[in-house]
Amino acid sequence: MKKLAAIILGAVVLRAFPSQAAAPDFSSYFAVDLTKPLPSYAELFEQYGQSSNYDRRYDFYWDIGRQFDRIFAQTIISYGSSGKRLKYEGEDQLLAMIQSLPKQYYPYIGPYLHTVPNMSPKILNLPGIKETKNKFPERIAPQLKDVPNLEFLSPYLYYLLIPEIWPGNPQEYIRVKTTYPKVSYNPDFFKKVRDAVKPENFYPSVSDKPRPTTYDDLRTVEPTLSSPLTSADVKAFTDTIPAVNQFAAGLERQVALVRSRQLIDAYEFSKGQALPLNTLKDLVNPCQRLAQRIQVLGLENEFTAIIGPQGFTLAEWAYTCDKTIKAYRVSKMSRSTAAAILNYKDNIYGDYIRSLPYILRGGQVATIMSLLEMYKAPLNDVRAVHKNRRALEQALKAGDYTIAGAPVAVMP
Repeated sequence: MKKLAAIILGAVVLRAFPSQAAAPDFSSYFAVDLTKPLPSYAELFEQYGQSSNYDRRYDFYWDIGRQFDRIFAQTIISYGSSGKRLKYEGEDQLLAMIQSLPKQYYPYIGPYLHTVPNMSPKILNLPGIKETKNKFPERIAPQLKDVPNLEFLSPYLYYLLIPEIWPGNPQEYIRVKTTYPKVSYNPDFFKKVRDAVKPENFYPSVSDKPRPTTYDDLRTVEPTLSSPLTSADVKAFTDTIPAVNQFAAGLERQVALVRSRQLIDAYEFSKGQALPLNTLKDLVNPCQRLAQRIQVLGLENEFTAIIGPQGFTLAEWAYTCDKTIKAYRVSKMSRSTAAAILNYKDNIYGDYIRSLPYILRGGQVATIMSLLEMYKAPLNDVRAVHKNRRALEQALKAGDYTIAGAPVAVMP
């Protein structure tokens, strides 16, 4: 089902990409419905938390306990010594990735693949990989030819022998002289500026006049995904970040949040609601996905007590957070990032995606879709965030650009 979903998604979205049209809307693929109830953590764990192949005697690989389990060791040994083989989840993806590589690089990965236990026969018998068993690469970087006993290098490190990854002659970069536009002095223009903005109005002796209250100074009543942000909304959300990070500071709480995310992903896969890379939803809407995990864990009341002083409910906080994060990304976007986003919108990489194996297309297309949605924010939201960007940036930096474990990815 996962392969079929990836293929269908890749085919549908490739057709949806415009050649030279307005920005496509992929928000529905990453939408989070906070009004739809999810099963409890116990129900999700009972259905999706156990391995279907055999009893591993632990729940997650980072929580295997500290006591040696002899029964588990015997089980693993019996599986390893038997002639049976269990197909691992990423086997087909690995095969497709190897097939997409130029065959000139097979000698650098093939010998290592032949040493990996339980490796798929499809991969080991692949033309070009099969012939590399116990064979040292013939094409070696010139910088390494005089290294003694190089033939005893571990196959795991054969990729270091590839000549292309070693620097050749030092490149000389052309120094571009910075030129500035010549602007002629216009006395009439600067006179108009001085008349409109009188310097004496900003002297220290001038008493402060109360600034009239504007819409930007007011909080949004019952914020939604489509309601515009105000500066007051951004400030209120920023003030909640330290307490929210403290809410997830304990190791036990962190493990619970990670487990719940994996269980929600498994639940959405079973319902046909997941992307080929479902974690992309956490990059596009990190706080709404965090709110889902809080609901599953039954921590909604505890979390609301933290954000309640700023007048937020769980859903309102999640909506305000995601809109703020997207606007913050746009406000920090560099020219290179903007150029990349425009290239994705114009489907520059469409031919490259079509050249990939079908099983890899879905993940590539979903990644492009996520980048377009991560940097989508109305101008009004960007202005509201820009007024509070320094305080917001300090709060995000203090939390290592995560909010209660939810990633806040920002490209320069």
